[in-house]
This record gives sequence, structure tokens and C-alpha cells, in this order.
Amino acid sequence: MKAFYNIKRKISICLLIGIIAISSGCSLDPELTSTYTEDTLWKDENSVELYLNSFYPLLGEYYGAAIEDDGYSDIMKMNLAHANQNLVPYGSVTITPINNPFDNWGWGYTWVTQCNRFLDGLSKKGQHLPEDVRLRAEAEIRFFRAHVYFVMARRYGASLIIFRQLPELGNGNNPLSSPDQCWDFIAEDLDFAAKNLNINPAKKGKLSRGAAFGLKARAMLYAGRWKAASDAAQDLFDLKMYDLYPSYDGLFKIRRSQNIENKESIIEVGFMAPDLAYTFDAAYSPSGDAGAMTSATPTEDIVSQYQMADGSNFDWNNPIHAANPYAGREERFYSSILYNDADWKGRKIETFVGGKDGWSLGGTSTMTGYFLRKFLDEDMTTFTVNDFTYYYMRYAEVLLIYAEAMAQQGHLTPALKALNDVRKRAGFKTDVTANSVGDFMTLLRRERMIELAFEGHRFWDLRRWDLAKSELNNRSLKGVKPTRESNNTFTYEVIDCDSGRKRIYLDKYKRFPIPSSELESNKMIQQFDEWK
Repeated sequence: MKAFYNIKRKISICLLIGIIAISSGCSLDPELTSTYTEDTLWKDENSVELYLNSFYPLLGEYYGAAIEDDGYSDIMKMNLAHANQNLVPYGSVTITPINNPFDNWGWGYTWVTQCNRFLDGLSKKGQHLPEDVRLRAEAEIRFFRAHVYFVMARRYGASLIIFRQLPELGNGNNPLSSPDQCWDFIAEDLDFAAKNLNINPAKKGKLSRGAAFGLKARAMLYAGRWKAASDAAQDLFDLKMYDLYPSYDGLFKIRRSQNIENKESIIEVGFMAPDLAYTFDAAYSPSGDAGAMTSATPTEDIVSQYQMADGSNFDWNNPIHAANPYAGREERFYSSILYNDADWKGRKIETFVGGKDGWSLGGTSTMTGYFLRKFLDEDMTTFTVNDFTYYYMRYAEVLLIYAEAMAQQGHLTPALKALNDVRKRAGFKTDVTANSVGDFMTLLRRERMIELAFEGHRFWDLRRWDLAKSELNNRSLKGVKPTRESNNTFTYEVIDCDSGRKRIYLDKYKRFPIPSSELESNKMIQQFDEWK
């Protein structure tokens, strides 16, 4: 175990020397040695800073994982037949305690152990550090631990094993928490983080007090603790540091190297090409772009939910809408979706049958009639690495969290204001209204679907609203089949892009099973009743 620990730490520290230098612009002089021992890790503030930054990959990379999560929902269709996002909904892959594509139990407890190892080392070997450094270091790690427990909680119904410290060697028997105990623990960690993180960190990209408030608001929303969620959001508002970026389209085209002020960003991963970059564009660009693989495409299920610019609903039964379905839509539609005849990289998108980006019910083109536009770089002429910003959390999400939590407490006036603030940035001139919590939630659900599209929220939202079965079971996803007529006009047919196959979503998916490996090694827990 000791050898593995040293190797892992060495790799993490060497990797993050580059990350820190690029993303924060700071100059650190770590001790160069062939092995990194516990004493080396705690030698000075620079070493501790590098150790801390080995946890930042937990925030995610670019939006590939978010797209994959949304692929289990109704807004994104994965093109590859063997993708889990097709096999699981079709029932070709059965979820079991042995085989579960949603399983993150081992990943989670590996990271929880790493967090607790840091906290243990900080307590025993970090006493020589200044108190403010120790408190901030503990706050960062407790934020990361809360994040790990949160992403596990939404899979396993918040019935988890809570480790406040390193487990005793040889003791593999630990009980499951109740959901309330788990959410309490997440809130406790984030409260500590909020108290001890800097309001405005000196190093760009580091966790802030607003980050802790934001994650607490998100976690408490999932817990159904409405007041705790709205209070955390209000704490973030009270910092008076955040606001909506003026342009939804421009928000997703910001590069770290441009040094643009962006008050919407609460937690981000700032890339900088070529050393710290990603290759997302090749995987999700239109198939007519040379070298594109087009792994997934948006569905008609979400495209139909983008409203007209005047705030009215789109309707295929409206002959004016059906004749020219992509005219007069709200601004976020044009920022997020590529559709037939859209302008793209000096050409027109051709999703019609036989077109350059041609529609088909197979392969790596589009079977939905659409491509993703959001997150892609329209200035990229040949596929290479890219460096737009990835947002783990942004201000618009916190506004929507606050809106939902306030509405659930019966406070519709502030809930509507927050919701309409988000809509105003999207170009809407008239506020929406609601006279009941039910009416408001209809508005809120559409708004989250559109504003946060392809950012990895939709599948988890449907589950926490207890709508996943009604929205995802015994149904097929929709697409549009464009046809070019002899006079060069287009007609559009709404089609079943699942080729007649009905999707499956079972009641027991409300929480996924505990892995068999954990049940075998831990005699104090039993499988959830619905998975026995």
C-alpha cells in the first residue's frame, strides 16, 4: 500500500505542476525527488498547494461526461448502438449489483479515502503551517469530500457509508447511513468550507466561498431541504460577486487566455491550449465537418421545448411553425442547436436526406435531424485541441435552484423573479407568471431543461422530481427527418429516432444497487430491498 501511495502522489504532483503554472499563473518550486513521502508533502506551503491541486480534477473536464449523462434522458441521442445510453434504456444491458453502468461506489470511496488521508496528514504533519493556510486547506478538501458524497448520494438514495476519518486498518465492516445523516454530513462539510474559503481567491480557478454556498444549494435541492437550499443560494447572492454574463452564446466561448471578466462563473475549469486542453469538438461536431465522429445529437424532444422569441410555445400543429420550424425561436436555441440550413463555419448545415450532414437511422451522422452547437468552436477549421471554459457551476443554475426552493416553500413572488431574471438574459421581454406551485414547477422544469441543456442535469433532475419513469419509460425519443424538395425548399417529418424500440425505466432505478463487491466485504450492510 505504501508503494502505491507514493507512486500515485508522485504522478498527481508532477501533473499538477503544469496545471498550476498554466491555469493560475503562479510560480511554485516543488521539491524535485524520485519519491514523494508524507514529509515531502507537508514540507511547506508550496508542497501543500500542489497536494491540494491533485483533487481539482474531481471538478470534471470538459462537457463529455455531461453529454453522456444527458444521453440517458430525453434530450440527447447517442449515435453508437453499443453505447450504454442506448443499451440500458432498451433493456439490452440489465442493471444488477454486479453490472451497473451508473456504479461509482469504488470511485467514490477511493476519493473519500484520499480526502481523509489529506485531513489526517494535515492534522498530524501540518501544524507548522500558518493557521489560515491550514483552515483553507481543510476547507478545500472538505468541499471535495462533500462533492464526492453528493454525486454518490444522487445514485444511491443518500444511503452511504460515512467516513469522517481514515477507517481502521482491517475493519471493513461499516453501516449505511440514513439519507438524513448523509445530507447532514454533506451540509456540515460545506458549511465549514464556506466559513474558511476565501471570498475572492488570489489564484484564478481556486475554490471560493461562493463555490461552497453554490454546491450546498445544489445538494440541499436534491435532498428536498427547500429552506436550506434557498438560504445557501441567498448566502451566495449576498456576496454580491456574481451575475449573469450578458450573452448566453458568448458565455460558452470564453478562453482563460482572454482574461475576460465573467461574474457568472462560480466554479470552473479554465483550459489553456495547447498544454491544458481537450478534444471535445471532434467527437460532437456535425458529421459534414471533416474528421468529425458525431457521438451524440440533440433530440426533437428538447428542440420542441425551445420557445418562440415572443415567449409563445412552438407547435408542429401550427402550419406556420411547421413550414419554417427554425425561424423566430428564442436566442438559446440558436446558441445550442445546429439544424437543417443553419449557418456553420461558412457553409449551411445539410441534415436533409442525402445532404452533407445527411440524416440516417444509423452510423455517425444524425438520426435526430440536429447537431450540438453549444460548447463547440465555430472558428476551428481543423480539429485540434481546444480551451473554452468548463463550468462546474454557474450563477444561472443558482438562480434556478433558488427559484425552485422558494416556490416549494410557497414563496412564488421571489421564485418568479429569479426565473424571469434567467429568461431576460435569453431575450424574453415579457415575464412569465404562475398562480400555484404546480404551475410554477411546469415553468421551472422547462427552464432548467433549456438553460442547462447538455450540462449533465436533465437525467438527474427527472429522477429527483420522480418524473423519470413517466418521461423515460415505454416511449421512444423523437427526431426530425428533413427532405429537400425539387424547388429547394424543405419539408420536415417528426420521426421515431429509436426505430420503434420502447425505452425502459423501472421504479427501482430511483436508487441504484450497492455493488456486490461491497456486500461481500462488508457484513454490516444488506442490499436495498428492491434489488434483492
